[in-house]
Amino acid sequence: MENKTQHYFFLVILVSVIVLTVFIFYPYLTSLLLALVFSVTFRPLHRWVSRIFSKGNQENSFSTFITLIIVAALVITPLIFIGRQIYTESSNLYFSLTDEGQRSHIINTLNTLSKAVSERFFNAFPAYDFSSLNVTTYIQNFLEWSFANLDTIFSSVTKLAFQIFIMLFALFYLLRDGSKLKKALIAISPLIDSYDEKIISKVKQAIRSVVTGSLVVSIIQGILTGLGFYFFGVPNPALWGSFAVVAALIPGFGTSLVLIPGIIYLFLESTQLHAFGLLTWGVLAVGLIDNYLAPVLMNRGMQIHPFIILLSVMGGLAFFGPIGFIAGPLVVALLSALFEIYKLSR
Repeated sequence: MENKTQHYFFLVILVSVIVLTVFIFYPYLTSLLLALVFSVTFRPLHRWVSRIFSKGNQENSFSTFITLIIVAALVITPLIFIGRQIYTESSNLYFSLTDEGQRSHIINTLNTLSKAVSERFFNAFPAYDFSSLNVTTYIQNFLEWSFANLDTIFSSVTKLAFQIFIMLFALFYLLRDGSKLKKALIAISPLIDSYDEKIISKVKQAIRSVVTGSLVVSIIQGILTGLGFYFFGVPNPALWGSFAVVAALIPGFGTSLVLIPGIIYLFLESTQLHAFGLLTWGVLAVGLIDNYLAPVLMNRGMQIHPFIILLSVMGGLAFFGPIGFIAGPLVVALLSALFEIYKLSR
């Protein structure tokens, strides 16, 4: 009886301390999650740097520091500049849509396009009057949500810089001491070591599959879409490129949801040559990435259906905020990994 009481008392203390620890680490959850993702994604780079600077010793601090500088130069610095540009373009577009003259111009343009399409088909379908459906209101509401989430990131430069510092600090130790941390987790886990090894392996595969596969492909397609908009004169290219990143997760035709409105805009506001140029860019540059690069990257790691990844991204953004773009797919990938482990353990 006394042993049972001690056991339950210990469990209560243990759970209480775990809950308190979660609350302590919660403000840095985004930084720690990104550090974990980057540590798995850039582990091959760290091995390569370690072979050059420390004869393959991955626990060497100097080679780890060099890896950290490379990661910051390749990923973090460009993301800060692109994110700032998206923030600026979102705010500019939002405030322009609140201007009544700009709203009227958009509605008149849509009405002109609707009338032209109707006449092309010999008025078989009547032209739709967009004055009764204020489409700018829907765009404005969507931009309000986007602007609010971006504002939480860039509202405080000091806070953003501190989060990046925490992420880099955690990434340094995850890269340098990853094997030690892995052994420590296996040692304290109540599962048998073989199951722990399988779970860790599946989680790594899940991260590589989601981040190196679907998300990297969608990011590349979004960047190419934004570049196409920039070259051919579509306003706010960084903003629409970021929307293309999410749209690219839709299998088959995702980026076309962003490219087609851009082509229509150029056809109405600019020249047909620019519209044809953007169409060609979308088919060749963006389409080839989806057909050739995507299968190569997505075949590494776990196979997760693109539609599931899309839902996890949208749900993650709604639940976690901006970090949900990564956190949502990782949670679903982890669930998939645990189901596989469960099937193996029966």
